[in-house]
Amino acid sequence: MTEDATERHAPDSDRTMLRRLAPATAEENPVVHLIEVEPAEGVAAQRIRLGPAPLLIGRTGQNGLVLPSPDVSRSHCVLVLEDDAVIVTDLGSTNGTLVDGRVTGGPTRLMPGSRLRLGPFTLVYRSGRSSDLAREEEVERDLARAGRYVAALLPPPIAEGRILADWRFVPSARIGGDGFGYGWLDEDRFAVWLLDVAGHGAGSALLAASAMNTLREHGLPGVDFADPVAVMEAVNARFQMDRHGGLFFSLWYGVCDLAASRLAFGCAGQHPAYLILPGGEAPAPLHVKAPAIGITPDWPFRRGEAELAPGARLHLFSDGAFELTAPDGRELGLSDFLPHLQAPEAAELPEPERLLRTVRDLARPGPLDDDVSILTLDFA
Repeated sequence: MTEDATERHAPDSDRTMLRRLAPATAEENPVVHLIEVEPAEGVAAQRIRLGPAPLLIGRTGQNGLVLPSPDVSRSHCVLVLEDDAVIVTDLGSTNGTLVDGRVTGGPTRLMPGSRLRLGPFTLVYRSGRSSDLAREEEVERDLARAGRYVAALLPPPIAEGRILADWRFVPSARIGGDGFGYGWLDEDRFAVWLLDVAGHGAGSALLAASAMNTLREHGLPGVDFADPVAVMEAVNARFQMDRHGGLFFSLWYGVCDLAASRLAFGCAGQHPAYLILPGGEAPAPLHVKAPAIGITPDWPFRRGEAELAPGARLHLFSDGAFELTAPDGRELGLSDFLPHLQAPEAAELPEPERLLRTVRDLARPGPLDDDVSILTLDFA
């Protein structure tokens, strides 16, 4: 046997074993860093994934993110990913870069959820495992679908006739449970209502849709929908919270009788509607005290009444229109919103649109914290 043959057939114990390392693979579930751009004039909602390259932000085209506004500098700021941390640095912009309401004085590390303000634009920093963010995106898509379903149930505006109706509806990012509707019961009586389900999310939106369908389709057998108390009692019996996942909702329901020049209404856990009569008088609150729908069975709801007159205006709105956080961090309430009901009308601007713009002016920048519903009826 040759020497070469001896080496080839040597016992395993005499061999030198070489192991090859498996080729490097990308992490299956990496940490992802995102910048979410909230929609604003000239900019659509978008998500930008941050990587090794810095993200330059400014007004002109050489930037990775272009924000077209004179309040944004040509080269405004830069975002850099360093050792799994995101750092924002202002580049000497004219108006500064705000992080969570404070002007940055130098390189600033962002925390998940940090909000950047550049002129009229808001950017939100998010980070997390890729799988977690994917699940969050799916939840957001479900919420958006629920919001579209609720919006599809809203009635069209009424532009002519004895009662004119117009509205604005802005769902929040989390989707609340706002809903409203109106319509003629007969040639003289017109019903109008607004509800607000407690909480946020798909469950609240779906309960709102169920209650809206019940009211708009008159889906309460044997109930006189011209009687607010009968409607309140029947709705309360059907939507008890122990049969609806612990959810409940507030409701204002009114019937305008044009022949009698009277407005009858009921209220369940809801703040007042407001009636403005011609002559410049202060808005009259239309309210009777009662718990929200679904909390207490067999509650004896009460009826309220008010006088109607040609030229009167009725305002209904959800609490998202006044429970706001101001730009300076103050928590606002109903008393901050009410004076705007009597403010002069804006030329060629529908009243609900004027009030919605007021809400946006009162609130801090960015998406609203809750659904906002604003409904206005004008009596010819």
